[in-house]
Amino acid sequence: GSFSISTGMITAHQLYNYITDHAGTYGMKPLRMSKTAASTDAKKAAPDLHEYALVAVWNSSGSYTDLEGQHHHDDFDVTLVVCHNSAPFEEQSDSERHLLRLRFYVIMTSQRELFPRLTADMRRFRKLPQIHRDPAEAGGKLGGRAEAGGLLYSPPLFPLLNTEVATARRKIQASVEQAMGHCRRDNLWRRLFHGEHLALDKLKLTRLTFSELEELLEAVQSRSVGEIDPQLGLFPDHEPSLVPESDQGAPEPLPSQKEDATRLIRTGRWTPQAVLNQKFTDCFVLVFLDSQAGKTSLKVVFREPLPSQPQANSSPPPQLVSMYHHLESVINTACYNLWTGLL
Repeated sequence: GSFSISTGMITAHQLYNYITDHAGTYGMKPLRMSKTAASTDAKKAAPDLHEYALVAVWNSSGSYTDLEGQHHHDDFDVTLVVCHNSAPFEEQSDSERHLLRLRFYVIMTSQRELFPRLTADMRRFRKLPQIHRDPAEAGGKLGGRAEAGGLLYSPPLFPLLNTEVATARRKIQASVEQAMGHCRRDNLWRRLFHGEHLALDKLKLTRLTFSELEELLEAVQSRSVGEIDPQLGLFPDHEPSLVPESDQGAPEPLPSQKEDATRLIRTGRWTPQAVLNQKFTDCFVLVFLDSQAGKTSLKVVFREPLPSQPQANSSPPPQLVSMYHHLESVINTACYNLWTGLL
């Protein structure tokens, strides 16, 4: 079968590559395809380019009637193979670049007949009725039919296979839609961390706008500092002196340790600051300054949900340790600003 979906702001190649890089998240495995014979010049031009298929395997069982009218019940291994069905990126139009086209194959194998037999009773096999190709399908579009040995077999002859094809199509759609959200989230997250980094300028990563920051915050998880540590619930959220100001009265970035960096996103009343830690790029501290009301709030934003708190007799996971170290650095800086404001 085939599957296609519009990818919005993400290119189809980028989305498919993202799925292959994170295939385990979507219950699949990447399968590297062997290259066809190519000329020496072509091999030199693109030595590292490989195509990947996606493979998923599950189990199924059901009853069916064979061509001789006998009823059977069997258990099956079902294999789904998904391939990217597109022309090279350079040869596509702009609309084609934002349309993901997939080709998929569903293979059912009886768990009782895992290996082919050395001999077979040929009387068990009977030629299926031949179905002539519809002239409208002369271009090669077979729809839900299967072709083998010059014969076309109608889908009703394989009701169990049709059921698994429908299951495979739903799995593909759910995985692609989930990956679209994850890919967009990671693109925005990467631009937040590296949008102004000179070494990555060739990637043309631009800094986030306020609307893009809002989109990112909708796609990730955030918690107030009081939720992370009840002692920080007493931290004043009405003190504008948490964030230092320049001589012109504009908020300045929060200074912190050498591995930290700050991204200011100015927009009207609210001025959010993202305090980043380049050693732990799965979270950052977000400082919201309301210049009119003179209020400040602190939140910790996570790209992925953090692991649960460890038991008393076990050591905390490294993600929690890195998060606490980074938050401690930001809190120390904010306390310093409060202290200097009293002097």
